[in-house]
Amino acid sequence: MRKKTIQIVTFNNPYPPNYGGAIDMYYKIKALSEQGVQISLHVFYEDRVDLGDLKLYCENITLYKRDRRVLKHLSFKPFAVTSRSSRALVKNLKASKDPVLFESLRTLWVLGKVDLSQKTAVRCHNIEHDYSWGLYRNETNWLKKIAYLLEGYKYKYFESILNKANVLMPLSYYDFEYFKTRYQVPTYFLPVFQGSNSIESKEGMGAYALYHGDLSVADNVKSAHFILNVFKNLDRPLIIASSTINPSIIKAVKACDNITFQAIKNEEQLTKLIKEAHINTLYSFQRSGTKLKVFNALFKGRFCIVNTNVVDDEDVLSQCDIAEDQEHYKQTVLNLFEQSFVLTQSRVGVLQKYQAAHNAEKIINIML
Repeated sequence: MRKKTIQIVTFNNPYPPNYGGAIDMYYKIKALSEQGVQISLHVFYEDRVDLGDLKLYCENITLYKRDRRVLKHLSFKPFAVTSRSSRALVKNLKASKDPVLFESLRTLWVLGKVDLSQKTAVRCHNIEHDYSWGLYRNETNWLKKIAYLLEGYKYKYFESILNKANVLMPLSYYDFEYFKTRYQVPTYFLPVFQGSNSIESKEGMGAYALYHGDLSVADNVKSAHFILNVFKNLDRPLIIASSTINPSIIKAVKACDNITFQAIKNEEQLTKLIKEAHINTLYSFQRSGTKLKVFNALFKGRFCIVNTNVVDDEDVLSQCDIAEDQEHYKQTVLNLFEQSFVLTQSRVGVLQKYQAAHNAEKIINIML
């Protein structure tokens, strides 16, 4: 039997899998390896240098340091792309006949420079110009706002590079419809990869509500303030948890007797917080297709409240309580604290399509 082999180019080191993009990449690599696929991994990196157990899943790993010099901004291409330019990567990809999976538009400098003979696919993590303009709207630092605005226009111009790929694989339904209608490239919806394969949700009552997120991201900070404003006049406990400290959040927490902050030091601590919560609260001011936090909450937690920006899969939304404004959110919180959680077969069925092994088989069938 012919060996199944693939090259994967990542925009960052997928290890540790502690934020959305890294989670999708890491568990995709793991699932493909477990399906017998031999992986040559090409990793652009900045300060994440620990490869962890990626070495167990890959035949070989090559690292490429991002070039973040100011001159890289002086281009019509996005800085996220030009800072990932590498002639060494071009040489390495051309030296192999194995198909190539590029993780996001950010890794496609190569396709603008050479025509690869092997099959190429792009994992579309976002509609990048929409995402960049969302950051622009939510950012409060004017220098960063201008940078996000310009980067968005550059992404919009650069996006046509996708015509040089053989396959596109978006991770949300909204993105799937966008790419399918704009590019004459075979496009397949490929759900997000995440670390849970079995539901661990505890039935009964939890002790508090939980909001967790990376508070170095503007949308998460704005969303955390939204949740804080929901709870500040409620007699219900809320924990804000993050691996990053944000002064405005800490100040707001200190003003509320029913709200506390926990600094997340490891995955085990976060998992315990999710499992013991009665409600996992999620919110986003930016439509981004799918936030992986919702799957952590549904696989491990009890009740989950979201707004529709968090996830665009109607089946997943059916397993959550939906609240778009603060008053509706408050009433939903109060109602759920009066209910005991019961795991339903409906939740079990919906989450089955987000199991990594099933989605790894899709990649194998499409590319190998």
